[in-house]
Amino acid sequence: MMLDKKAIDMLLTLDDQHLAVIIKKIAGDAGIPADSINIGPAELKGLRAALGMATDGDISRATELIQNYKNGKKGF
Repeated sequence: MMLDKKAIDMLLTLDDQHLAVIIKKIAGDAGIPADSINIGPAELKGLRAALGMATDGDISRATELIQNYKNGKKGF
């Protein structure tokens, strides 16, 4: 999934269960073990708020961090 404003807007239309599945899928694709991710109601509320306020710069930075993680660079 390409992370852009359109994709984020689509994610925000999902119910909590589907949003959690997609987040775990994105994390898994980046190499983060899905079983290490705890996504409960409080986390989903925070994620929705953060996604709703994300700027193009935030999205670019998140994409960069995900790509770095995939490539074994775990630093910022």
